[in-house]
Amino acid sequence: MVLLYMKQDYVSKHEKILVKNELGKDLYLISGKWGRVGDTLSLYSIDGTMLVKVKQTVLSLLPKFDIYIQGKRAGSITKHRNLKNVYFKVAPLDWMVTGDFYNHAYTVRCKGQLIMEMNKSYTSFGDYYTLLIPEAQHAPICICLALIVDDLTLTRLPDVARKRFIRAIRPLYSIRKALI
Repeated sequence: MVLLYMKQDYVSKHEKILVKNELGKDLYLISGKWGRVGDTLSLYSIDGTMLVKVKQTVLSLLPKFDIYIQGKRAGSITKHRNLKNVYFKVAPLDWMVTGDFYNHAYTVRCKGQLIMEMNKSYTSFGDYYTLLIPEAQHAPICICLALIVDDLTLTRLPDVARKRFIRAIRPLYSIRKALI
């Protein structure tokens, strides 16, 4: 089981990101940019070896990213929408990403088996994303997937839309708090 941490400030700003383990040791470095067609995101081990490269191939409401491992296309990440929710698929791995994207709490599963769980953690050193990955060999793809999903979630709405959303849920929160 692997437990990894990424600082939220760096993820939000699309800066170089260090991924650490639970002891605070740097394990991975992420560089590149994403958000436009042709942009690439590269994941390196801390010794400088490139592990995964992700390239955006479709820019739309339902974008697509191709995953490359050792220079060969290994699959793609696509965003989907059904009547109720947004979700992501990783093909041909059959991974499905679902959860509460507003609060950065989601899981990646393959036919019911947990591949990754991501949550937001609040510490005195800042806000971090916590990635719990049961199988270490999935860690590089899961890290890239976490960055892409975070970037494409609805928390990246313009400030006006985000304020409207917060105003809409605030009364529900007050009612719930009063009932407790």
